[in-house]
Amino acid sequence: MFRRSQRQDVDALRERFVANREKVRSWIGGWDCPEVEWPEFAEIPLPWVVRQADERTWLKRHAPFMDEYGWILEARPVAQGISQVVAHWQFGEGHRFDRLDIDFRSFADPPYLAEKLALGAHAADLKGWQEGDVQGVYAWLFEGIDSRPMGEMVRGQHRSGFILFQLTRWPHSRTEINVRLRMTLTDTALDGTPLNSAGESPPA
Repeated sequence: MFRRSQRQDVDALRERFVANREKVRSWIGGWDCPEVEWPEFAEIPLPWVVRQADERTWLKRHAPFMDEYGWILEARPVAQGISQVVAHWQFGEGHRFDRLDIDFRSFADPPYLAEKLALGAHAADLKGWQEGDVQGVYAWLFEGIDSRPMGEMVRGQHRSGFILFQLTRWPHSRTEINVRLRMTLTDTALDGTPLNSAGESPPA
């Protein structure tokens, strides 16, 4: 049997899991992307496969103790010109956020792709995100996606507060491109200097 303090620790870990799960669930509804439809949300993350009747037991026994888990969300495109939208939320030890990847495959339309990915970042509302950050992220995404001929690969990094953005763009076919936006958390600027408590580089 758990002692009271141990039981409280387990309850706290379970609450972190539930908070992560609800964050992912709310992100699906919060991302302004009516060009796709999302499937029913899976309560249990990968790599677990659990019968619906056993979900409550799984949540009680296993959820607090996972070292790594995630949700891979594959949307169904409902608009012409979009062929794939996949998001991967990953969490690590202690239920800490690890990364969010958004993969978008569509016709080569840099303003559209930059807007949708910036709105996806906005809906994620990661540590330190501010309402005004979306415009700066959009401008960086647009510049990167539109920076070279669509048949070439593009890579780039950008930081907004505590969020490190990594952009990869590569060709898929003569008419389509793949764009991946990865979001992780960082405590340093791109030059390696530590960030302050507001996610800013201290003045030199």
